[in-house]
Amino acid sequence: MLDLLPYPYPTYVPNKVVAGCIAAVCSISLIAWFIQSWQVRFRPPRLCFLLLISHMAIFIDLIVRAAVPADQQHSKNIFIIVNSLFATGQRMIIVSNYIFVMQMHCEKSPLSRGILVGVVLCVITSGLLLAPANMLSFNPDHINSSFLFRKLSALILLAVTLFFYAIWYWSKTVKDMTKRAFILIIVSSVLCVVVAIFNLIQSISAYYDKINSHEVWFYVFQITPLILAHFTWSILHPKRSLKSSTPLISATNDEISIQE
Repeated sequence: MLDLLPYPYPTYVPNKVVAGCIAAVCSISLIAWFIQSWQVRFRPPRLCFLLLISHMAIFIDLIVRAAVPADQQHSKNIFIIVNSLFATGQRMIIVSNYIFVMQMHCEKSPLSRGILVGVVLCVITSGLLLAPANMLSFNPDHINSSFLFRKLSALILLAVTLFFYAIWYWSKTVKDMTKRAFILIIVSSVLCVVVAIFNLIQSISAYYDKINSHEVWFYVFQITPLILAHFTWSILHPKRSLKSSTPLISATNDEISIQE
């Protein structure tokens, strides 16, 4: 058994002011994403809703950190809630990267559908593995098992994040992308890789305590990359960056019609 008495809780006292300020910044991207998605009637729907969920998950995560009293921060329920919210926000962006490229690919072949389904299943699996990792972490006799599940989850997620580049190359969509689309997907995917690598490092017992002893690691390598990815998606919203054979919204005789 590993001698990690604070595990799984961080040893630092969360700074509520910092969490609140970053939540306020996050809300700007959330509002911008919602308004722009509303303007195009949430088209394409999967991208709009996945990234809306991602925005909301990270925003609520920060609100919880800012609102919960310091003496309750290290409770089992709060730990599970904030970890689940962060995991959801991160995974929604990763899936959105794939969907964006597949939307550009246009070809609705069984292979492309199979790839997307496989990616979603892997992302869900990595999330499900966090459940036993978190639950076992509260039992001193099962800390090793907890780290094993945490490491498996991080490895699967990192593999999916890196596999994206192979799928992007396979789809041959680079030449069809607008400059905005290219910048969007590069920034979003690279930031996802940064977070996934950090998650893997954090899942290693030798580094877990060191990382969780300073709050700055959480904000620099986990929250900040995701918020930057959110802002990139909001600034380069699919209504401007997604090149499609049919427009998301077309106007005919002063009436707006939605394109499927």
